[in-house]
Amino acid sequence: MHPILRVRNASVCLASILILGFAPALLADPCLVVYPDEVCTYHYDTSEYYTVTVGHPLYDPMYDRGGEVLLEVGTDEIDLTIYQAPNLVGFEPSTDGQEGYFLIGNDFTLIVDGWSNNPTTYVNILLVFVADPSSCTPIVTVDGNPIYSDPGLGLYYPIGDLVVNTPVGSHYSDTVTHSIHWELCAGVRVWAFADEDYDRHCDGGECFTAFSHDLTIPTKKATWSSIKAMYGTE
Repeated sequence: MHPILRVRNASVCLASILILGFAPALLADPCLVVYPDEVCTYHYDTSEYYTVTVGHPLYDPMYDRGGEVLLEVGTDEIDLTIYQAPNLVGFEPSTDGQEGYFLIGNDFTLIVDGWSNNPTTYVNILLVFVADPSSCTPIVTVDGNPIYSDPGLGLYYPIGDLVVNTPVGSHYSDTVTHSIHWELCAGVRVWAFADEDYDRHCDGGECFTAFSHDLTIPTKKATWSSIKAMYGTE
């Protein structure tokens, strides 16, 4: 089973499910997997994932992150796309309906991954930025360049196309990286989709997100407990 791509705060995407196993040509505006090249935890929906520890029959030490292995509800399989993040150190159940990669800091390197079942090319990829709180307007740069604003999509930045043809086991994966800097808000969430019809509207599925938080602005302790502990702030 291949992962469902998700973002709870991006209302511009329809609630339809996007499965990576289908050929991109059959999809409208497919999502891409995004994750930080930084220390991060993955916050998961307990209706879709669960964790096991040493001693459980499904525990696999190769996929242990912080003493736990993340498995899909219903299939008991490991979602390999989530494990693509090179500095993933643990998992936390989502307490506020927001899933994705959580990290701390206003500067980070974002990896955009074209993970796919087949060789393909994603065209006109847009990074989309969502502020937390939503009433805040962040200043964001990508590789030192200012981002754009669209009345329907919100804050975004075009990064061009991505050719995916490198075998990774039974799948294919190629990546591009971009330097992200932001300020003024408590946090910024970023996700990505291939705007194949060039209308600046995501009419595909829900997307993976990377969510960075500014430690100088208070937030809910429960949401950030393990990742704050990694930085010695608790």
